[in-house]
Amino acid sequence: MRYSIVLAFGLVGLCLVAQAQRIFGGQIDRRYQTTNVAYVYDIGCTFFADQAGYEALPNRLRFGIYRKKDNELIETFFADKSKDISGTKSATSCNKSEKTDYIFVHYNQSLILKPDKYSDPDGYYIINAPVGNRNPTENVASSQIVLYHWFSPQYLWEYFDTIEPGKTTPQWTPDSFNYFCTNEDTNFSLQVGSNPLKTGLGRGNYTILLQNTSPLTGDSTAKIRYRTVDWKAGFSPNQMLPGGNFNLPTMFLINAQGVANLPISAKPTKAGVYSVGFVIKHSRNGVPLSEIYREYQIKVEDCLPPPPAVIRISEVNRPSVAASAKVCEGKAVQLNAGAKQPNITYEWFKDGAVIAGQKDSVLVVKEGGAYTVTLTKKGACNTNTSSPAFITIVPNPKVLIESSVPSGLLCPGGSLKLSTLTSEPSVKFQWLRDSVTIAGAIDSTYKVTQIGQYTVAITDQNGCQGQSNPLVIRPDSTAKVSMNIIPIRCSNDTNLVALVGTPAGGKFSGDGVNKNTFSPKNAGVGTHPISYLLDDPKACLKGTAVETAVVLASPPLELGPDQFISSVGGVQLNQNNALNTSNGFNFQWTPALGLSSPAVASPYANPDQTTSYQLTVSSSNGCTSKDTITITIVQGVYIPDAFTPNGDGINDTWEPRGLEEFPAAEIKIFDRWGHAIYNSSKNNKQPFDGTFNGTSLPSGNYAYQIITQSEGHIFRGNLLILR
Repeated sequence: MRYSIVLAFGLVGLCLVAQAQRIFGGQIDRRYQTTNVAYVYDIGCTFFADQAGYEALPNRLRFGIYRKKDNELIETFFADKSKDISGTKSATSCNKSEKTDYIFVHYNQSLILKPDKYSDPDGYYIINAPVGNRNPTENVASSQIVLYHWFSPQYLWEYFDTIEPGKTTPQWTPDSFNYFCTNEDTNFSLQVGSNPLKTGLGRGNYTILLQNTSPLTGDSTAKIRYRTVDWKAGFSPNQMLPGGNFNLPTMFLINAQGVANLPISAKPTKAGVYSVGFVIKHSRNGVPLSEIYREYQIKVEDCLPPPPAVIRISEVNRPSVAASAKVCEGKAVQLNAGAKQPNITYEWFKDGAVIAGQKDSVLVVKEGGAYTVTLTKKGACNTNTSSPAFITIVPNPKVLIESSVPSGLLCPGGSLKLSTLTSEPSVKFQWLRDSVTIAGAIDSTYKVTQIGQYTVAITDQNGCQGQSNPLVIRPDSTAKVSMNIIPIRCSNDTNLVALVGTPAGGKFSGDGVNKNTFSPKNAGVGTHPISYLLDDPKACLKGTAVETAVVLASPPLELGPDQFISSVGGVQLNQNNALNTSNGFNFQWTPALGLSSPAVASPYANPDQTTSYQLTVSSSNGCTSKDTITITIVQGVYIPDAFTPNGDGINDTWEPRGLEEFPAAEIKIFDRWGHAIYNSSKNNKQPFDGTFNGTSLPSGNYAYQIITQSEGHIFRGNLLILR
């Protein structure tokens, strides 16, 4: 049976050689099977051919499955040809002068590969019966094409796991032809997608390794039915291209959709068409699973070199005059890519972004950034991009003018000095009057002897210029020195009065004056002249103004210390008062509760509870004074307000009750003239009997004072002696 299969392979190959075909390459890989049939292995064989190649390929193609370790044929199968119109692709040369169209020609078949039959640890491979003709190339002599696919027993899952990461098969993204330029590095990407597409793929569970490999052809005379192609002189598996093989990535990324981009590059040294081979080795968790072979063709052309791209910086509209890359604010420079040439297009970029509408060989810029230009020559395969020209915008220097006379007034026959304020180092100065340059005025200061509008221009180390705002110097105008009127105040007013003089800059003097304020309290009652002296030669000002400050007398008021009374006692407030309504004073006590009258100078207070009384005294001049006294009620102390020392045994003595808890209390009684007529202390505890030095005192009112203890309560009040 094995030999009849070999014969059939040979006959198919002989028939195909005689036909003219253009087959560019192909691949065999495993396809995702959506059914859950056990041990399904869906084979996909794809050839890339032009229309003539498609028509010449057999309608039915034979495949063989061989054991790797001894190349023993295990199984054969056939697959019918189909054309994927939606998969037609084109490859275009870099200068757009040539295009190669190719069709995807498929031979697909579903197999049942059971583990008991395919269990050899070295695995198995699938090859097709040789087909041809291979599109003629400069490096390969063999015309027939054989494609190759190896798999291990571990690859025979019952079905592809749609959940577990890694249980997926890699597949080449269909692609078979590309254009290169001689002696130029050309880069492109081979793509390998997982089928089904899955997330969660990484080097641990989905590993693929890309390698260069030789294209294959058939061998009907040997036990191994495939071999590497016959190479033309100067070529080999290690030298498939003039100049070496492809440079392959050692690292690559698998995107979230399960697609790996494999960037490769080559620099062939001779024009022509070349066949090359690649193989993807697929493993999972360190276990080899499959090898997926692909044959590929490239065409190398002698491409026109791109024009050189160099940027020169010049003044605007003066390309021969070089300019600095440091551009002053508000200015512009011109970027020159050389004289404009026919068949060359120019594209300008700023910071990597295309500048819309700029297609000329020159570009005028006034913004900072990295500028490049890309030159494209008609018929050339590549473009040339210049090194970036880094343009920096330098802010113009700033300068201020300061006058020695802040007012800017110029006295007759006098002068003043203008100074500059700038943070810029090593600048040059030029003064101007009324926008006209002042000859020789190139210092940082300038002596002014004429009125006018002055500015100063400065130039920094970058050649950038800045100019100050104008300062107007005017002739002096004699100003009258004056003061604001000082309002009338009362002597107890603690608020300061602001003093204002015109023009500003002078000094105030007089009673109660501190700098530019007047204190009525410090000045005292009376009429006070306040002077304002202005002596400013720079401002051409000198003079004195005087205003009168009137301080009215506030009513004298002192209610004395707070007092304490018993719950049945009372006290006269403001006993030492020297004011009354007859001499123009008004009195107002608040609150009125517990007072004999709220509108008299010294009312009698007998409140039910501790109360703070405020007295407001108003004089006829409008000034007022206020003071407060607190009357505190002490519970448990009874102080009689009268007694009858007549010897009848009833109320013959005056004895306050409730003072037992104050053993150190001291009682004093005074006559109407303030003389002490009684004093009780630790050594005198006898009650007051209405006598003084053994003599009976006359009937009438007497004042008492009871001090409960040191720093303690003081009771004050009046008592009446009745006889």
